[in-house]
Amino acid sequence: MLAGYIVVWLGVLFSLASVVFYGLSGKHPRLMRWARGAFVGAFVAILGAEALLIYALLAGRYDLLYVFSFSEQSLTPLFKVASAWAGQEGSFLLWALWTGIYGLILMRTAGGYERWVMSIYGSIVLLLMAILAFQSPFAPLPKPDPAPAVWPPRDGFGLNPVLENPWMKIHPPIIFAGFAALAVPFAYALAALWRNEYFEYAVRVRPWAIYSATMLGFGLALGGYWAYETLGWGGFWAWDPVENSSYFPWLIMAAAMHGLMLQINRGRMVRWNPLLLAIPFILFLYGTFLTRSGALAEVSVHSFVNMETNALKILLGMLIGSGVLTLGLWLWRYRQMPLPAPDMTKGFSREAALIWGIQLLTVSALISLVGTSWPLITRAVGKQMEALKPEFYNQAHIPWIVVTAIVLAAAPMLTWRGMSLDAILERLTKSWLAAVATGFVLFWLGFREPITLLICTLLAFTAYANFGAIWRRWRTSRITLGGFITHLGLAVAILGLILSYAYERKERVVLIQGQDTFALGYKWRYLGMTGNEKFPGDPLADKFNRVRLEIASHNEKFLAEPRFYQDRRREEPMNVVWPHIIRWWDHDLYISFFAPPQVHAEPLVLTLREGAKGTVEGYTIEFLGFETAGGMGAEGFRAIAKARVSHPNWKEAVEVAPFQVVMDGSVVPIPVPLPDGAQLVIGQMDVNRRQVEFRLLMVPGKPETTPRWVIPLEVYYKPFTILVWLGPPLTLIGGLLAVLRRGRDVKYGVARATLEPYPTPAHKPAKPRRRKAPQPKESVVVHSNRAAD
Repeated sequence: MLAGYIVVWLGVLFSLASVVFYGLSGKHPRLMRWARGAFVGAFVAILGAEALLIYALLAGRYDLLYVFSFSEQSLTPLFKVASAWAGQEGSFLLWALWTGIYGLILMRTAGGYERWVMSIYGSIVLLLMAILAFQSPFAPLPKPDPAPAVWPPRDGFGLNPVLENPWMKIHPPIIFAGFAALAVPFAYALAALWRNEYFEYAVRVRPWAIYSATMLGFGLALGGYWAYETLGWGGFWAWDPVENSSYFPWLIMAAAMHGLMLQINRGRMVRWNPLLLAIPFILFLYGTFLTRSGALAEVSVHSFVNMETNALKILLGMLIGSGVLTLGLWLWRYRQMPLPAPDMTKGFSREAALIWGIQLLTVSALISLVGTSWPLITRAVGKQMEALKPEFYNQAHIPWIVVTAIVLAAAPMLTWRGMSLDAILERLTKSWLAAVATGFVLFWLGFREPITLLICTLLAFTAYANFGAIWRRWRTSRITLGGFITHLGLAVAILGLILSYAYERKERVVLIQGQDTFALGYKWRYLGMTGNEKFPGDPLADKFNRVRLEIASHNEKFLAEPRFYQDRRREEPMNVVWPHIIRWWDHDLYISFFAPPQVHAEPLVLTLREGAKGTVEGYTIEFLGFETAGGMGAEGFRAIAKARVSHPNWKEAVEVAPFQVVMDGSVVPIPVPLPDGAQLVIGQMDVNRRQVEFRLLMVPGKPETTPRWVIPLEVYYKPFTILVWLGPPLTLIGGLLAVLRRGRDVKYGVARATLEPYPTPAHKPAKPRRRKAPQPKESVVVHSNRAAD
């Protein structure tokens, strides 16, 4: 699509012009206006590219490689729109779109930092557009040789089945909103090092740091929801290397966010905050490289295919360049940076809790970073590439979560100046007693594992402490509740994750058609499949196929319909599972598959050469010969084995012609009925040896010959997963409240940092109150009782 190439290259040119004009605006202030206009032009180009891609997907432009690869006619319009970020090129374009949106806001809010920040930020936009120029979503579909009769194709390959989920419409835009926002703190950090100014930038960047951490964290939670509802293994987080590549940038940004709080309120962390603010973007670039380059393709289910060579070089240049530039500037300016303010606290203080929190977040990020990079480390030392198992991360984080829970619980109660241990214990007594009571309740409910019970009690302690802080501030200062709501949400979500994982119960249940099976206190029965009428003999080929189950207990009965089908568009068929989840307030019943459903039967088998005759269980079969119909191997081709069948209970022998037919690339045997209700079907066939395997099914008096569906289920009892769903929305609400508060504080914080007079709100003249015109009093008539003279 020529128009697509044009708008992408216009984006490259406009963003390049913006960077140049911003760079020169120091000596030529008039160029600032041109720089802003050029950036707006770059954003319009990005918006135009996104609009063209969505149009191509909706219009079915299957002559484009991207549209052919990720769309098809059967997709709904919303899924076609969601296909715009299903592949490499589309996700880079989504990243560029969010980066452009934030750039428009940044231009209006950066104040005196605009020239420096936008020079760096515009360079990021330039490099993203350069990647899209080489890895273009508008590249044409290569024409095969020899060319097919119909070109371009009338339908596409479609989405990966795992992506055909409602979360596909929500999760990528949200998490890329967080990814793109990481560039703003990065640009501010480098601008501060460039200018050698470390106070004004801290005030300006704080809302962006909170926002990026909030959106990235919420995006990670949505990815966990998606995995839980789609992948069928019963969990929210698998410590997959590609999942981790989004996790550790979030942790470091959360550490930087708390470091800014220390700097602005106590004058601490001045030297470390620029580094903490820049590292998350660099780590995101590292994770993007791991994901997009194919480096982790052998060990991750999320890895993309390899990038185009020039685009990969640009991405690698972004990673190395940003890392070298950040470290170089920071080392150059380190001795020139202001020394941190002296520690004036006594006893236990909020400052100490924040420092502990920063260290804990950094430790978790390092654990995840090393674990994510482990496959590359093993390959570098000459060993087979291998990813660390989830148990490594779980065990490594046990002491981490214990200390973190205590810090999160104590922080809301501490003051900046410090408190004695007795004063802290007095403030925490109610929360601790409530947490201990919660621990006893969990013990009574059957949660008995000691370490897990201790961690759950501490997380409940965190939740109660932060809820108490919210309760105390609700009437007096609601705008300050953001941090406490966020900590409450984190505690609730982690508590739900631990309870649902550590205390889950799992059973494998094999259902046989026509038989009842008992598992997890329920009676299970297979009812059938909903396979589309297009596939009457093979419902597993229907992408909308549902396996219908009846589940009953002593007082209730309900239906479950987990989905299973085989995606046969690839060389090797792919089993696709959508679990069915039945939710109660205290647990989920999670129903998935541990193997494909299969038809099982024990037929009577007789293998014959052409012209031969044989007998099995009273059935005499004579193989008369082969016949074919249609082109060899083509769609609809039939291989027919004519036979004469007789039985002592029949009046006469019958001639039948069972056959195999090629349908949708698969060979499907078609049975033929016999006079007594049995069915004859072809098994193995050897045309060269003129030999056929005949199979008799549904033989009267032989129930084992009747085909029955065998459904291999994996069933989970997942306690208190509702907490996992409640926690992340609370963190989102708390984070956005904190963004709103700190955004309002920017102008006052800048005035304080630059020693300028505090801005005062504009005076609004009071409207004169209208007074009613005085009404004349009624005259008073005095009546006299005296008679007139």
